[in-house]
Amino acid sequence: MNIKLNGEIYNINKENITVVELLEELSIKWKIDLSGAVVLVNDNVIKKTSWNDEKIANDYVVEVLSFVSGG
Repeated sequence: MNIKLNGEIYNINKENITVVELLEELSIKWKIDLSGAVVLVNDNVIKKTSWNDEKIANDYVVEVLSFVSGG
C-alpha cells in the first residue's frame, strides 16, 4: 500500500498498519527515536495514547514531526 509520508510517496508492505508500527519501521530506517514524535494522519493530530489503535490505510496522508535539539 502507498501513503504520502511527509510529502513523498512511501510504500508499506503491510495493509492496515498502525501508527505505532509505522513509527517503529521509520525509527529503524531513519535511525532516530520517534517515541516523542507528533503524528498527523489526514490533517488530524493523533494522540500518543491512540497510536496502537489508529490504522493507516492506502492513500492516507501522514506527517511525522520529530524535534531534535542540538548546539
